[in-house]
Amino acid sequence: MSDISDAADLLATAREALAHELLPLLPKERRYVGLMIGNVIGIAIRELQAARPAMAAKRNGRGTGRRRRHPAPAHTEPGAGGAEGAASRAVARPFAPAASTSQPQALR
Repeated sequence: MSDISDAADLLATAREALAHELLPLLPKERRYVGLMIGNVIGIAIRELQAARPAMAAKRNGRGTGRRRRHPAPAHTEPGAGGAEGAASRAVARPFAPAASTSQPQALR
């Protein structure tokens, strides 16, 4: 996974398959776990997208040589902004209810 763009695309594809092919087949008592997995994949996608500028700078020899954590993007909506975020936005829709509730039993 050295190419961040490819890694984010692969994760988006996996998340889409989870949302559209696997979640509908899960029994009610396992749905929350499936939604949680989808949300974790979404977080990984956003982290990879946020790291793109730093990785590009490092490839171009402009890196600082120090490892540091890059700040999270200012937006909270998965994939907000940019053409590469379209897949993330489309895949995030089935997971939005789980992200907006703090009561897992409400999802059953």
